[in-house]
Amino acid sequence: MKDALWEVQLLRKEVAALRGEVDQMRRAIITPPKAPAPDPKGADAHRLATETADALDRLLQNEMLVWQAIDALRAELRTESRARETVAADVE
Repeated sequence: MKDALWEVQLLRKEVAALRGEVDQMRRAIITPPKAPAPDPKGADAHRLATETADALDRLLQNEMLVWQAIDALRAELRTESRARETVAADVE
């Protein structure tokens, strides 16, 4: 009888400890850990990188437009040169 009582008391202590652990786990699940505060330097670096990428994109687009204009001008000059050569050949 003493052994059974001792066993019941031991089990009661273990159940109480387990309940405490379960409650602690429930609190951990209900209250998730706080997210770290955003790093202002990281946000500033991201903003600067985005602005730099946009500026570089505009620069490359403008460079492409310049080269397209140069190519169009060259083609126009070639056409005019051929027209002059044709006129000069017809005159002779």
